[in-house]
Amino acid sequence: MQRAFSKCPPSRASRESLQELGRSLQECTEDMWLIEGALEVHLGEFHVRMKGLVGYARLCPGDQYEVLMRLGRQRWKLKGRIESDDSQTWDEEEKAFIPTLHENFEIKVTELRGLSSLAVGTVTCDITDFFTTRPHVIVVDITELGTIKLQLEVLWK
Repeated sequence: MQRAFSKCPPSRASRESLQELGRSLQECTEDMWLIEGALEVHLGEFHVRMKGLVGYARLCPGDQYEVLMRLGRQRWKLKGRIESDDSQTWDEEEKAFIPTLHENFEIKVTELRGLSSLAVGTVTCDITDFFTTRPHVIVVDITELGTIKLQLEVLWK
């Protein structure tokens, strides 16, 4: 409707119609924000547990990694190390996130090398991919070729 009114020859009636349309759009947007906020309250929270990195040829004993997970303003930064027996130790194991309807879940993995670091990959996931009623393990490809994957256990509460 806005496009139709803006293509009409300029007149007082068309300007008033455009202004009324703008006010109606603003009211609808505010109503949608209220509905979205009410829905987010009912989503609860989801707990992410770090299971580890998988990359058979890429992960070597002594390698150190940093994983940054972000959902809107919520962040979880953890560091891990590949041990000599191929096990992994992480400084934190679990984090709870409060989901939002319009935010995506971003994961960034960086390999720490002494004083420098090397970006391994960044992935953006839709939050709906994480939603299930039972705990489950999600495997996320961090690199484009899938040579390094991140295993996460997700539980909604």
